[in-house]
Amino acid sequence: MRKGHSRLILVKIGDWIESNDNEGVIEDISFRVSRVRTFDNGLITVPNSELANTALENPVAKDKRRLQFLFGVGYEEDLDHARNVITEEANAHSEILADPGVSVRLTELADSYVGLNTRFWIADPSRADVSCIRSEYVQAVKQRCDAENIEMPYSYQQLAGEISVENVENADDAESAA
Repeated sequence: MRKGHSRLILVKIGDWIESNDNEGVIEDISFRVSRVRTFDNGLITVPNSELANTALENPVAKDKRRLQFLFGVGYEEDLDHARNVITEEANAHSEILADPGVSVRLTELADSYVGLNTRFWIADPSRADVSCIRSEYVQAVKQRCDAENIEMPYSYQQLAGEISVENVENADDAESAA
């Protein structure tokens, strides 16, 4: 092997990869190009030289994967209570691992909410598992917050001001004349 050409591409058919805003499963590897099937059923042809020179992530390469979600709660809410609800719902989900445990950290003070970033782990991840577990967990937290009257506000803008109309008497006369 020539000097400078010792780089190996450590991907194989069936690997889920993420790179450069693209995501999918490697379907074919040939001498010059690889084909990646996207989760929208598109087919991306990528030169192997690009794969060799680009950072690739295989989000399911290990036996567990960390997921995260940002929950927004109202500024008036008891943050400790909200954290407890979020944590309890993670602990109640059979597919979310107890070790390592869930973490809930205040990470954002937005215009209409306080952001609680939640990180949790799942075992033996696949793309279907990731989507399904995240969806079930977020729905359970939302339903629990609704039941416990924890506000999860959405972004909105309130307009304030007034409108004044002058010469109303003259406008009525002008309309009558028309």
